[in-house]
Amino acid sequence: MHTIKLKVHDDIYNHIIFLLKSLDKKKIEIIEDKTKHNINDNFNFSEFDINSFKEIKNPLEWQQDI
Repeated sequence: MHTIKLKVHDDIYNHIIFLLKSLDKKKIEIIEDKTKHNINDNFNFSEFDINSFKEIKNPLEWQQDI
């Protein structure tokens, strides 16, 4: 058995999946990686508890001290 990794544009993705799903299911396994990495995506920091700099009263002064 061989492994093929494809990067396809959104506009042809459904066509490729349709083609692959039409093949013999005993001879092909479709493994989709639906994670989408986009540099312009916003990251949600609210999921994390960030307390590292909580004690800093004056950030400008703190930066100048280090």
